[in-house]
Amino acid sequence: MKRSVRSSPCLSVWRRLRTLPGDERGASAIEFVLASLPLFFLIIATVEFALDMTVDVTVQIAAQAASRAGLTMTPPATGTRATQAHDIATKYLASWTNVGATVTVTQLDYVAFSNLGSSTYKAASGPGNCGDVEMYTIQLTMPSFTGVASWFGMPTLNFQRNYIVQNEECTS
Repeated sequence: MKRSVRSSPCLSVWRRLRTLPGDERGASAIEFVLASLPLFFLIIATVEFALDMTVDVTVQIAAQAASRAGLTMTPPATGTRATQAHDIATKYLASWTNVGATVTVTQLDYVAFSNLGSSTYKAASGPGNCGDVEMYTIQLTMPSFTGVASWFGMPTLNFQRNYIVQNEECTS
């Protein structure tokens, strides 16, 4: 009696598996994926870093422009010198507020340069008097552009500049 030999599914899978070590089809595609993933993440991190540096330079420029408002004892036409400094900083940083950034400007009165950095002196807020030393702080807080910073535990990015000016002496 003759038996018919049928090809079983297990036998055909076994034959395919035996030929895989010599089969190099698709190897280039796999190598490309393995090489391109780290490169892709490096490009994204570079873009994030470049944008962060651009924001940092913009905060520096805003601080330089706002510091000019704090040099004079002449009160501005409307508001205070602190609101004028805030308005100037906001004007320079407006493009970043469109992407979720917040701008904060604070002003502290130290009366004299010797009080700066003193652990016992408590600075007062407000414009100060003639000849007083004022410290303005401009802070911009925003989410990262690509999310790469959150991988390293920084869900928000903080950019800050301080500038110190002395009020003009009063002439009486």
